[in-house]
Amino acid sequence: MCAYPQDGGLDSVQPTALSLTPVDETLAQIEPLYFLDYAIFTGAVRHYASRTLEEAFKADPNPLRRRLHFVNLVKEEYAAYEDAGAMLKALLDYRASKVANPLETLIDFKARDVQLAEVFGAYGVASGEALWQALKLEDWIPNRWREWFPDLNLEKALRLACNFFVEDCVQNQKRHGIVAYNKIKHGLLVTPSARQYQSHLPDAPGAIFPSLPADRETSGKPYGILAFDPSDEQIENRHTAIEFVQCDLRLFAALYVVWRYSDVLKGRGIDPRRLFACQDFSDVRHLIEEVTKKK
Repeated sequence: MCAYPQDGGLDSVQPTALSLTPVDETLAQIEPLYFLDYAIFTGAVRHYASRTLEEAFKADPNPLRRRLHFVNLVKEEYAAYEDAGAMLKALLDYRASKVANPLETLIDFKARDVQLAEVFGAYGVASGEALWQALKLEDWIPNRWREWFPDLNLEKALRLACNFFVEDCVQNQKRHGIVAYNKIKHGLLVTPSARQYQSHLPDAPGAIFPSLPADRETSGKPYGILAFDPSDEQIENRHTAIEFVQCDLRLFAALYVVWRYSDVLKGRGIDPRRLFACQDFSDVRHLIEEVTKKK
């Protein structure tokens, strides 16, 4: 990991008697290491999975692989939305002084708690600007950013990320999609062709799930099927969504840990510029670069 020092870095952390320390103190010890890990590794997991699947699909785009690829892609996309809900709720809780450390919310979160519309609604966040203000992201921009990366407009990238989370992700994280995702994740209640079950549905992968209460009242049917559109356009859109979510969350994590724990990082020989410039962070820098170029 290029953001870590060769000597005296994370490998040299001594075991701590976690059970003997207060919760906040324990989390304060763990948190800078976790957010650093998230910025350069953890937050890239879903993007890596979707990108690997994409390469395999493009190498052999046969009809069966298209269906398999799309089912897994839907799973990674909705998992990324859960990641966004958990991370943003944690940071919003911290900014609202509900927790001393965002990691507390992240560790305790339940999947039902991180639907983005509900997270933003609880904080009255109805726009990208409102999210920018609630998180006070301006505080997290390093004073020397323009000196370090004169060709990367960080504020523009962060504001676009806020708009993306509040507008695009909320719209994309549909209620039926969440239910279908949970059935894909737990039990693999999936069919390669929804048409086999209901003739009016497309010949495309679908997830089987208990009907939502409102749907059951309308149709009288206890179960439903959500069919997915595995077109090239939809595949590309979902890959892009996963990439944006993961890169933006990694950026938030990196800025947060540098802003709040600069002394901790310095004590471990981790230079902030080195973190932002390292190879493991290149996907995030590329996203900022692309945003910077946009008019």
